[in-house]
Amino acid sequence: MQCNHKKRDGERCGARALTGQNRCAIHAQPGRAAQLGSKGGRRRTTYRSDDLREFAAPKTAADLRDLLAESIIEIRAGKLDPRIANALGYLGASYLRALEVSDIEKRLDALEATQQAHESAFLQSSPPDSEQARGGINGEQIHS
Repeated sequence: MQCNHKKRDGERCGARALTGQNRCAIHAQPGRAAQLGSKGGRRRTTYRSDDLREFAAPKTAADLRDLLAESIIEIRAGKLDPRIANALGYLGASYLRALEVSDIEKRLDALEATQQAHESAFLQSSPPDSEQARGGINGEQIHS
């Protein structure tokens, strides 16, 4: 059975009526459409960035931790859009990974520089090879 409610233009509502009633779920309860519309509107609210606290760009994992903690508080207070917080979470994970890679690169560069310095010092301090001093391997003379 079709809903008996007549729309503003005079046509009947096209929805199916609830079982045992002559109206659909929206028209059976006055104000239900407005309530659902309001719920949708709250879901799409825009958050003002004026209410957000200024925060410097994070330089360390501790700075990022503080930013995420502040974001959690702002979400719970209704000051930050959860979609923005979701993006912060993804960006934060990427940022932490970049910090880790950067730290590993610095440590590797330092190790390579130390290794190169040790090799250079070793080559400068080692005496000439006795085989090279004799002119070849197994006593063979190198002819020019």
